[in-house]
Amino acid sequence: MTKIKHIFSDLDGTLLDDQGKISKKTQEVIENSNLPFSLVSARAPQAMESLINQLNLKSSQVAFNGGLIFAKNEVIKANPMVHASAQELIKTIKKDYPEINLSLYSLSDWYVEKIDKDIEQEMQFTPQVPKLVDLETLITERPRLEIFKILLITPNESKLEEIKKHLEKLNFPDIIIQKTWETYLEITHLEAQKAKAVQFIAQREQLEQSELAAFGDNENDLSMLKAVGLPIVMANASDDLKKIGKVITKSNTEDGVAYGIQKYITDSLF
Repeated sequence: MTKIKHIFSDLDGTLLDDQGKISKKTQEVIENSNLPFSLVSARAPQAMESLINQLNLKSSQVAFNGGLIFAKNEVIKANPMVHASAQELIKTIKKDYPEINLSLYSLSDWYVEKIDKDIEQEMQFTPQVPKLVDLETLITERPRLEIFKILLITPNESKLEEIKKHLEKLNFPDIIIQKTWETYLEITHLEAQKAKAVQFIAQREQLEQSELAAFGDNENDLSMLKAVGLPIVMANASDDLKKIGKVITKSNTEDGVAYGIQKYITDSLF
């Protein structure tokens, strides 16, 4: 097997346990691997900062599903949404699904129209404090505002699928709509895909696909897993995603990333 030279990992449901934490064992395994390690997440960079610091990561990191590639104090590549598309989407969603919890993310700010239990839950995973605004007014009055992500939250999974199909039928040529969690639907620029971010970093580091490994558990990890030579899927992933994995590791609550690194990458299982 080709030697792996860079590891990419999703966060929620993959690197993090169900309490949103990284175990001491996983941290030690990542540090001892001495390999560049990139977090690849739907989260905003502010919600990744403490984890980056905890793992003392120096390599490129990926936020907004690929909408932003960054390192400490440096934006490497940005793919904000086309403003007109974001404006039309916000208008359409509010008109057709007024009950949906809607958020908007710029590079520095998180905007919401209400703070309810869904937003309060999201606040547990980020130091960002959401700003209460009327989203249509905000996006109309600030045409230069760079929007990186629109987030929709609904506890009804079938409703989420209905909304996804409805928005996809609008045929916006410059967006991608992805389910990132059971109750989350996220809209970003078409270029904001995990696979494209992985490929950009690999090209920047002059690495071949066969030298890349990735860990994932969800639908929005699919492209990333296909973009690497060693796709490692979590035991808690869906059966469909497991078909993509070259190997299956343990679950996110069983230090699956640590186990996968030791068993399939560094061959140093205790």
